[in-house]
Amino acid sequence: MTNDSTINLTQTRLGIPTARQEILKTIHSSSEMNSLYDSLVAPLQERFLAFCEGSRGLPMTYDPFFKFIFNPDTHPDRLAALLSQILGEKVNVKQALLSESTRIIEESSLLIMDIVVELENGSLANVEIQKIPYAFCGERGACYSSDLVLRQYSRYKKENGKDFKYEDMRKVYTIVLLEKSDSKFHDFPNNFLHFAKQTFHTGLELELLQEYVFIPLDIFKNISQNIDTELDAWLHFLISDDPAIIYKIIQKFPFFEEFYQEVISFQTDIKEVLSMFSEALKIMDKNTVQYMVDEMQKDIDKLAAERDNAITEKDTAIAEKDTAIAEKDTAIAEKDTAIAEKDTAIAEKQSLEQENRRLLELLKQYQK
Repeated sequence: MTNDSTINLTQTRLGIPTARQEILKTIHSSSEMNSLYDSLVAPLQERFLAFCEGSRGLPMTYDPFFKFIFNPDTHPDRLAALLSQILGEKVNVKQALLSESTRIIEESSLLIMDIVVELENGSLANVEIQKIPYAFCGERGACYSSDLVLRQYSRYKKENGKDFKYEDMRKVYTIVLLEKSDSKFHDFPNNFLHFAKQTFHTGLELELLQEYVFIPLDIFKNISQNIDTELDAWLHFLISDDPAIIYKIIQKFPFFEEFYQEVISFQTDIKEVLSMFSEALKIMDKNTVQYMVDEMQKDIDKLAAERDNAITEKDTAIAEKDTAIAEKDTAIAEKDTAIAEKDTAIAEKQSLEQENRRLLELLKQYQK
């Protein structure tokens, strides 16, 4: 632990304690800072003040703070360490890549953080953090993974021309950390690491390049109270702003202190951290709107399906009623036919009886 008084990290405080009124006084002294502060929703204002006064850490799952710590251009080793723990193998980050490029992505994504990096062995990894769950999580992940394959293929094809070989292709990893996961993940309440890759049921082994990791951080937080592994430490680093947890992380893995020192240094630059909170809010607002649009579309689709089902059920009921009426009409017709046949038989019987009586009369006359 450092002895630098500006990084006074204990189990209960972060940095040098500062009175909240002093922080607010500094904010209100600048119209720009005051405007930024007023633009924050109440929960973010509280998180900002708690950080500045030293009672909480920063929300590392927010895009500006994550990219500050894990910037692959300035700190590739940090992102490499996180990816190594997630993938279970040693990786080195070679460079950051533009995430837009040829990637299949909506104009307004529900991602709050999105980094595409090239690993030392040529593999590509897309690391995303989602603050709210979006629809079709698996389908979208597959699209983004496929785009990474296409991106790698296009680059190698351009670089090597006729010398291009498919064996030059490397794996692509889609790594999604969900701050709030949907119900499908909560069907597995004791699992916070979900790995996937394509396999054949026969046991045939082919390298199909695409691998996925989904990490529901909310489930991790529910089931992991201890910091036993380095992966535990990294995930708690992302989701925990409690000084007591931060203290445990540093006690178990001292190299994290450097990261927290950088985080705590923001306490002396209120304007900068306010700007970062404001930027995070803009991203969250945009994501929330898109999320609401997706949810509304789901409701519209559900209502449309229910309407179509109701119409189908009504049509079926009418058809069944028509069939019943037709069957009833047939039964009545058959009954009428039977009655007519019975009437005909009665008439024939009566005619026969009359004929018999006539013959009997003739016979009696003849006997006389």
